[in-house]
Amino acid sequence: MPVPPLSRLSGCLLGGALGDALGYPIEFERPGTALLARYGSAAPARLRFVDSPNAGLVSDDTQMTLFTAEGLIRARLAGEADTTRFLLGAYQRWYGTQAMRPASKPVTPPRGQGLLLADARLHARRAPGNTCLSALAASFMGRALATVAEPPNDSKGCGAVMRSAPFGLLAERREQAFLQARDAGVLTHGHPSGYLSAACFAALVFDLARDVPLEVALGHADALLAIEAGSEETRELLQKARAVAARGAPSVQEIEQLGGGWTGEEALAIAVAVALGVDESNQGVAEALWRSVAHGGDSDSTGSLVGNLLGARLGREALPPSWLAELDLADLIERVACDSWQAFFGEQALDASAYPAAC
Repeated sequence: MPVPPLSRLSGCLLGGALGDALGYPIEFERPGTALLARYGSAAPARLRFVDSPNAGLVSDDTQMTLFTAEGLIRARLAGEADTTRFLLGAYQRWYGTQAMRPASKPVTPPRGQGLLLADARLHARRAPGNTCLSALAASFMGRALATVAEPPNDSKGCGAVMRSAPFGLLAERREQAFLQARDAGVLTHGHPSGYLSAACFAALVFDLARDVPLEVALGHADALLAIEAGSEETRELLQKARAVAARGAPSVQEIEQLGGGWTGEEALAIAVAVALGVDESNQGVAEALWRSVAHGGDSDSTGSLVGNLLGARLGREALPPSWLAELDLADLIERVACDSWQAFFGEQALDASAYPAAC
């Protein structure tokens, strides 16, 4: 398969962050009809459209996506084909940034442990998911890695799918992206709909970043899902999402009929329903991102998934420039995107202190 252009890789990560930041301040506002009455049905002119301390900020969705990329880079630099333990190490480092501390206590990032841990901005708590926190806390007890055969719990929350875009961006094959995301997803989410939604999403990102149309990519992903035990729920909801999209841009009522996005298969279905048939202009992307968050559910997660899909498909240039100018962590996200591309597809060596080879 062709190498994805850097524009699509950075567009995927930045697009995900835009959707995340757009939805984070309104995540718990409901119902969607009241939300639209309050803010309007058209995309806001500014990313920081709401009077909230969370305006323009990314949540744990983007934080964990960055740590996914970091884990993959570290595995690559170490020459390790089995990425799962490197991903667990990355997520454990993210867990460390979320440790409880008094609000007045300043963060002193540790040195010598890599680019992400050294950035004080990533030590902010941004509504981390309880399932991720509890599963990762348990992972420090020295048990064997959680697997599909021996899952850590029965959670199907969206905490696995919302962090899985880098697998699709950096894999050599669609099947590899699917399996890596599945095995990293089950580290925290043990229900098939939790980890298989992550696997499916990674396969979609793989294809979109390589210029495969979303409708075709869905067929490829469905074939991979079909051979996995417990995939029925995810596949059925994806079929409903495609039927919704076939009728045109989904309304808030149609989005909410797919669920709230709190679980993996619901978040994936909402993202697919919104992303299919998007106008490729900057304004069309903005309208799609607003549609993906302006509902009474897990707005930051559904927004981040739609942003990942559109950024991978259309590249950085299609993202609203005015929103990018207001985006939290934009410089760090760009840096990780460039480092990811360089590590997997480029010829220049990375700064070893930014990505220590140890998992």
